[in-house]
Amino acid sequence: MKFMYKKYAPLAIILAFSFAIVQYRVEQTGIHIFRFFWWNLLLAIIPYLTSEALEGAVWKNILMGFITVLFLPNAPYMITDLFHLRARAEFPLWYDTMLIFWFAAVGVVLFYLALFNLEKAIGRHFNSWMTQLALALICLLNGFGIYLGRFLRFNSWDLMSNYDELAESVLDRVINSSIHTRTLGVTLLYGVTLFLGYWMIKLHKEARS
Repeated sequence: MKFMYKKYAPLAIILAFSFAIVQYRVEQTGIHIFRFFWWNLLLAIIPYLTSEALEGAVWKNILMGFITVLFLPNAPYMITDLFHLRARAEFPLWYDTMLIFWFAAVGVVLFYLALFNLEKAIGRHFNSWMTQLALALICLLNGFGIYLGRFLRFNSWDLMSNYDELAESVLDRVINSSIHTRTLGVTLLYGVTLFLGYWMIKLHKEARS
C-alpha cells in the first residue's frame, strides 16, 4: 500500500492541479474553452497505466502492450495543443501560456514514462539493437499518430468505431506519401524528436548510474 501511494500520489497531484488551473479560468471567465484539456490528459494517462501493467503472463503483456501503443500518441499529441496559444481578451496571456505548457509538458512526461516501460518489456524478449529499433518505430508511429489526431481529427477510439475511414486515410498517405508532404514532415519531425528525447534521458540515466 505504501509503495502504491508513493508511486501514484504524484499522478493524483498532477490531476488535481490540472483540474484546478482550468476550472479557475472557467470560473473567472465563464468560458469553457479549455476544458477539453482534461479529456486529452485522461487519454494521455491511459498508456502510462497500461504500460505499468506490462508484467506477468505473456497474453497479458501482449494485450497491455497493444493498448499502450494504441493510446500512446495521445500523450505527445498534447504538444500540439500549443496551437491554441494566443492572446484572448477575457484572460491574461501569461496565465494561458503556463496552462497550455503545463498540459503539454505532462503529456511529454507521461509519454516517456510509458516508453521506458515498453523498453523494459521489449528488452525481456529481444536484444538491445532490436529493442532500440522497436522504440524508434514506436516513436515514428507516434509522429504519424500526432498527424492523424491534429490534422485529420482521428483518435485512438476510431480504430474501433470508425475503422473504414481511418484505414482509408492511412493507406492513402502511405501509398501516396510523395504528395502528402505535411504527413511525412510531421511524422519524421515529431518521431525523430521524440526518439532523440528518449536517448537524451537514457544517456543521462546511464551517466548517473
